[in-house]
Amino acid sequence: MKKLITALLSAAIALGAAPAGAYALDPLHTATVDGVTYSFAVSDGNAEITSVSGAAGEITIPSELEGFKVTSIGDKAFFGQTALGFVYFPDSLENIGQLAFAGCTAMDQLAVPNNVRTIGDSAFMGCTSLVFASVGDGVTVIPDDCFFSCPSLREVYLPSKLERIGSEAFFGCPELDTLIPETVTEIGYNALGYTTSAHSSYSTQVDGFIVGGKVGSAAETYASENGFDFLDPDNYLAGDVNKDGRVDAKDASAVLAEYSRASTGAELTFTPWQRYVGDIKPDMVIDANDASRILIEYARLSTMSDSAL
Repeated sequence: MKKLITALLSAAIALGAAPAGAYALDPLHTATVDGVTYSFAVSDGNAEITSVSGAAGEITIPSELEGFKVTSIGDKAFFGQTALGFVYFPDSLENIGQLAFAGCTAMDQLAVPNNVRTIGDSAFMGCTSLVFASVGDGVTVIPDDCFFSCPSLREVYLPSKLERIGSEAFFGCPELDTLIPETVTEIGYNALGYTTSAHSSYSTQVDGFIVGGKVGSAAETYASENGFDFLDPDNYLAGDVNKDGRVDAKDASAVLAEYSRASTGAELTFTPWQRYVGDIKPDMVIDANDASRILIEYARLSTMSDSAL
């Protein structure tokens, strides 16, 4: 099914130049604002955008169209708008539909406002240039396939009251770095840390992927069940790069060996988790300073242990 969806998405983008609105059937209302033509339906005095044409570069979706408050972006409304760069959403917005921005391949940043309550499945699927996304605190569910196949996505700020992350919500996002809120109680199948194998159509784990969250949370459970490294940035033993529960000379030796490999241009062996934990200075570099500080920490902990006897 995923292969079929991806194929259909690629075909739509290839046809590309044709605006999504060209296929809409007799929209009830049409309005052009700042060069973008919006087709929209009206219900209970509120407007739902059903399709657009002319969306390119940065655009600001108006809070009103012909006097009607814009509260919803409908299914596939911006589907395949490959020239769309960045969207300023109105505070009036409450809902973003399924596949609403799927295939917007030039969009590199995204900020969903706090008033949005629901996001549809696959809403941002195939946004291949997307690097940063922020989802407002009104959202409690990141739905299935929401950011499916967004390979450039590195950083996502998730809502503080998020309850569920759907199946394959971040599938195909190998660079993703995010913290899963403690409020999340359910994480779906292959939601994070999985991508398509380079040698087949089957899914595979992202090498070195870190699941970030709180100890005892659903994030830690997901990491354990899927064999991923887990990191609670507020609760970890800095310097313990070999995961033996101690900070000692073995850790310092491992850090020095990795530093030596980096200095000579040899292939590095530390996982992202080891680089984070081993960067005890911290300065985003694994080097002799980290090894020295690990040895100092080892001495300090040893002294504390001896004093307790």
